[in-house]
Amino acid sequence: MNQRFKYTLLLSSLPVQPAELFTSKLPVISRIQLDKRLAILDAEDTADLDRIEGLLHWSKMHEWDDATIINRGQSELNLIRSSFLRDIVSWRLELRTLLTALRRRHAGENITPSDIFYGFGDHLQFIRRNWQKPDFGLGNTLPWLKQANQLITENKPQTLDKLMLELNWKHYARLSLGHYFDFPAVALYVLRWDLINRWVSYDKDRALLRFNELISAGMADVSLEFEGKP
Repeated sequence: MNQRFKYTLLLSSLPVQPAELFTSKLPVISRIQLDKRLAILDAEDTADLDRIEGLLHWSKMHEWDDATIINRGQSELNLIRSSFLRDIVSWRLELRTLLTALRRRHAGENITPSDIFYGFGDHLQFIRRNWQKPDFGLGNTLPWLKQANQLITENKPQTLDKLMLELNWKHYARLSLGHYFDFPAVALYVLRWDLINRWVSYDKDRALLRFNELISAGMADVSLEFEGKP
C-alpha cells in the first residue's frame, strides 16, 4: 500500500482532537486503540515515534547522571530522520532545561558563567551568565519564563503545570498547520494525545507531591509537565 495513502487512511480514522486542551474530559481515543491504529506505520517511522516518546518520557532516565542524560539524549535525537520532528523534540527538551534551571535556582543553587550546566538547546550560556535574573535575560523571547519562575517561588504547582501544558498545546497547534496526512501529522497527534491524557488524569495532590520532588531531585526527575504516570 502506498505510504501516503496509508497515512491518509490512518489519520482519517482517528477521532478529531479538541481545539482547546482544557475542555477535554477524556481522550477521544484510548491509548490501546491508538496503538492499534499506529501499527500501520512503516518500521522506520515506528522507530522514530518510539524515540520521540522515549526522549519525552523523562522519568525513565532517573538512574542516569546529568551528563549521561544529555549525551544519550542527543544521540537518540540525532537518529530521528525528520528535521521537523527533531526540532519539536529539541524545543521540548530546551523548555525542560530551562525549567530545570528555575528549579535548581529556587533550591538555592548558584551557578557562575564558568560552571558547567548540562542541558539542551541554545540558551545554556544565557543561563550561566544571567543566573540571578528571574528570566535568565530571556524574557523578551521566552515570556513564559518569568511567570513560571513566579509560580515556582509561590509554590503553585497546579498553575505551573497548566502553564506548561498550554504552552505545549499551542506550540503543537502552530506546527500542525501544513501537516495533515503525513508522518509528522501522526507524531503531532500522538504528542497532543499525551497532553490530553495528562490533563484529564490530573490530580492536584499528585501535582503538589511532584512539585516537592522536583525541588530536591536531580535533572533526570524534572519534566515539563511533571511527567510520570498518574
